[in-house]
Amino acid sequence: MPTTSDLRPTLGGRAAGVIGLLVALGVCGVSASQAAVASGLLGTAGKLTVSDCHSGGGGHGGMRHCYGTFHPAEAGDSDGLSSNPHARVNTREAEPGDTLQVRKGSGGYVVAGLGSAWSLIAFAFLGLLIGSAALPVTASGVLPRRGTGQDIFAAVRGTRLAWIAKRLALMSIAGIAVSAYLAWLF
Repeated sequence: MPTTSDLRPTLGGRAAGVIGLLVALGVCGVSASQAAVASGLLGTAGKLTVSDCHSGGGGHGGMRHCYGTFHPAEAGDSDGLSSNPHARVNTREAEPGDTLQVRKGSGGYVVAGLGSAWSLIAFAFLGLLIGSAALPVTASGVLPRRGTGQDIFAAVRGTRLAWIAKRLALMSIAGIAVSAYLAWLF
């Protein structure tokens, strides 16, 4: 097994780390903003009357894409809100003819409620977990090679960055577990 002195930074390692950080930022940011919409902190409340649903490719019990008409709760106000006959929401339990409580955010429609919010928060923690793996790769420029027995922390072992990345990973795993449990409860 190579020693840490054998580890050399490469442009590919830094690029992979930067791509990993961008993916982490995207997953974390989109999930957190959608969680804020689902929980009622952001967005417009309303109802979606489901007209059609299609499987999202997750197999039996997986996510479904449901289409229908969105009716905002404050449709009578003068703030320009109107119905949208082409609204789409992702859900597991809707069938054509159902009416769902949803919220409209900047990224589309989200099923309203704590269960939906907690499941989106779990995805935000997943983004942090991806970031905890990408951080040492970006900083060191060392991308572990297949078959060498290296881990992503080999080049930064013993540094403050390794301590931060490890704590971020542990916090992310705990956050995913707690959020998934709370999503299951609600």
